[in-house]
Amino acid sequence: MACVGNARRFNQHGRASTQLARSTLSEPKGRVMLGERLPPARVSVLAAGARQQPRPWIQFDPEQIERSYNRSPFLVKHRLAERPQFMLPSLFALCRRMPTPAVKVRIGKIPGDADFDSSLHRYNHGLTLEDAVEHFEEREAYIVVYNPERDAEYRPVIEGLLGEIIVGIERLDPRPTWYSTYFFISARHAVTPYHMDREMNFLLQIRGHKTVRLWDPADATIMTQAQKDRLLSAEGEARPAYLPSFATKAKVFELEPGLGVHHPFIAPHLVTTGPELSISLAITFRTARSDVWADAHRFNHRMRRLGLHPRAVESNPAVDATKAACLRGLRGMRNAVRGGTEREGA
Repeated sequence: MACVGNARRFNQHGRASTQLARSTLSEPKGRVMLGERLPPARVSVLAAGARQQPRPWIQFDPEQIERSYNRSPFLVKHRLAERPQFMLPSLFALCRRMPTPAVKVRIGKIPGDADFDSSLHRYNHGLTLEDAVEHFEEREAYIVVYNPERDAEYRPVIEGLLGEIIVGIERLDPRPTWYSTYFFISARHAVTPYHMDREMNFLLQIRGHKTVRLWDPADATIMTQAQKDRLLSAEGEARPAYLPSFATKAKVFELEPGLGVHHPFIAPHLVTTGPELSISLAITFRTARSDVWADAHRFNHRMRRLGLHPRAVESNPAVDATKAACLRGLRGMRNAVRGGTEREGA
């Protein structure tokens, strides 16, 4: 690979090139990755199952997908409220049998500009899962269930929905590589503070009302290229913060049961619930194309640390692919060196 060859040549010519190699080779820091990878064979099985579904649970408009997928948010219709697994007693039972780290609780009413990554801990206020479940509305609680697809009862249901998404986007984005799901169970007037995820998402409202504000990730007044590069590189560090000037730039979606909204790749968003209990399911996913974008952003971040000014990601697919290939090649070299060192010391 050309990039790997260049790195080797750089390493023969002194200090600056060594700094380049080390910077490019460093892995993203941060939290443990949730979710599951999707091998191609598994994607094929899920898609085949979705095609055999006589009546889809999610309704995708092919023209809307063609026009807006991963460009701008849009609404979808669904029938999830018909499923007994998505009713409150079933979800509370799920909360009780999931592993403790997979269920987080806090109070619902928090500032919209609160730090997203610390909000579950900061606003827990001593609330336990049992207390939240037994006195949910009285405590005005907010529960997040991480990866319910790991539960035996929920896995076939959620994988069926994932298969429908795979089929719905396959003309534009045919190679899903990873997914993760979350249930959000919220009391009245709860807030999910402003943040951006590192993938795409379909947020599906099952009960109650939700107001979803989404911002254009391509708007440099909301998130600069350097901020996006850092976001994709430093998963454990602070995400770009909300500013009051953002308020008028949001697209606002009012979700009722049976409606969902598509979040494009790393689109900033802020969510509030209405005056009653709310249940929603988020199906987040990555694809081969978004993986290229993510690695190109990581490459750019490393270049910026060297004082360079790389071309913006998504401005040229060939350049993005080259950056991603460089990063992956250098990462592979480092892993090979580490593996060899471990074998020598064994």
